[in-house]
Parts: sequence; C-alpha cells; structure tokens
Amino acid sequence: MLKKIFPIFNILVRKASLAKSGKLLCLLLAAPLWPTSAHASVHDTLRHYAEGYVRDMVPLQPGNRLEVNAASIDTRLALTECLGKLTADIRGAGEVRRNTHVYLQCHEQPGWELFVPVRVKILKPVVTAADPVARNTLLQAQHLTVDYQDEVLLRGDVFNDPRDLIGSRSKRDLRPGQPIRSSQLCVVCKGDKVGIFAQAGGLMLKTDGMAQEDGAFNDSIRVRNINSGREITARVMAAGQVQVKL
Repeated sequence: MLKKIFPIFNILVRKASLAKSGKLLCLLLAAPLWPTSAHASVHDTLRHYAEGYVRDMVPLQPGNRLEVNAASIDTRLALTECLGKLTADIRGAGEVRRNTHVYLQCHEQPGWELFVPVRVKILKPVVTAADPVARNTLLQAQHLTVDYQDEVLLRGDVFNDPRDLIGSRSKRDLRPGQPIRSSQLCVVCKGDKVGIFAQAGGLMLKTDGMAQEDGAFNDSIRVRNINSGREITARVMAAGQVQVKL
C-alpha cells in the first residue's frame, strides 16, 4: 500500500478502502460539510471539521473558554470533497490532550486518510490589574479587570471575581496581564479598623477592632478589640472584616 509522509505538518496520507471502515471508532458526518463559496478550500474545511470535532469532546467548567486551533494542511495533498462519507477519530484512548491528532478518513473511491494536529487550550478567567498599580494602593473597581489565561500556565492562588479584591491594599506593585495573587495583597492591613464578627446560635454579633498585623484571605491575625482593649486571634473574611469563634 502506498504511503506519503509530509514531516512539516506531521500528516500521513495513504490510500484507503471501504473495507477498513469497520475498524474505526468514528463520528460519521451525516450532512455534507463542504463550502459553497469558491473562496473556501477542501483543506480549510477539513481543518475546521477537525477543530469542531475536538471542541465537541472537551467538557468545560462554567466561566471557562476553549481555544482550538488545527494546523494548516499541505495544499499539495490531493483531497477529494468526500460528500457525506467523512469520519473522525482520536486514536488510542480517544482522549483530547493539549496536543491532539485527529484522524480523518474519507470512505469513497479513491479514499484517503489524514492526521490533523490540533492544539487545545482551556482558558480560565483571572483578575489582573487594568493599569499599573503602585504599592500600598487601596484597590477599587477601576483598578481591576478580568483576563482569560491558559490554565496550564496558572500557578498558585488566583482570583476570578474582581469584587473579592475591592477594598484590599496592594503590598507591592501590580502589573497588567499578570494574575493578582493573595500574597500580593493585604485584605486587612496592620492598623486598619475592622469589624469583628462572631456567630452565637442564630445571632451574628459585631464589634470594632484594630488589626495588629497584615492578613490575606483566611489568614489568622491578631486583632485588638477597641471596646475592651483585649487582643484576640481572628480569621480574615473580607476587606475590613474578621471573624472569631465563640
């Protein structure tokens, strides 16, 4: 059987026969996908089909975005339109990975087989600085924005809702495009006046306090009760709010 290999695109093309179709675990294209416009080529249509096939197989968490890009197909390959007889498959375990190869087969005479490399990225929303923010800035809505970034490149604790950071203070300079992390903020800063909350049964009690040290979300910090003068340990809940256990 004749094989043609094009290393630059990592594409394998070879003659196929209808007898092999029973060995594939494929999705059969029920309707013609070929363009009516003369400006769209068979090669471009196959790229889009491979992208769509992968896109349908990737589950997404709410709020995330999916980026799928297939490599260009060598236009020297003589590919027929394969009306209504095209199948797609991912060989092996059939899992979509960051770098996936979609196996396309045309069940016509003459038929063809084609591997199309597809790059997959899942983008997550992260809070970044809208503009450069100087150290010791009290963060407000105009300082913050949401950017979508590759989940593979995200490390550590990041935020997806700007509202969580409003009222926090930057402990260092913040640059646009870089995720804001908890370690870069004091949600409650030393010397801040805070509300001390305590829950007793179905009641929520509140008194005023003064933070004795910096704290990020969920940090335990020392707080002085302004009314009693007593120093207690409380957990940082939000900007200007700490909670104690009774």
